[in-house]
Amino acid sequence: MTPHPERRVVVSRSPAALGRARDRFDPDGGVPDVPAIVGRQSRQALLTVGAVAGLLVGVPVAAAWAPVPWAWAALSLGVQGAWVALAVLHLRRAERLET
Repeated sequence: MTPHPERRVVVSRSPAALGRARDRFDPDGGVPDVPAIVGRQSRQALLTVGAVAGLLVGVPVAAAWAPVPWAWAALSLGVQGAWVALAVLHLRRAERLET
């Protein structure tokens, strides 16, 4: 097979800036405060990282206290579900902070 030549794509307009979706309906034409949005999202990310770190430390401690051998399997499955839930919550909160 012969390789395809590179194609150039021309963009006729700039992409919308962060938080600009609501600005179309804003009669004052306010500009979003991007550093404030990034700061709020960073604080939210630190909370999520703290929760994940708590899970990483807490699960082996909880499994060490559990005398039954199937505790590791149950905790492993539970942690996976908790990580997915944390990821979904973090994404929703970050998107809410952006708008």
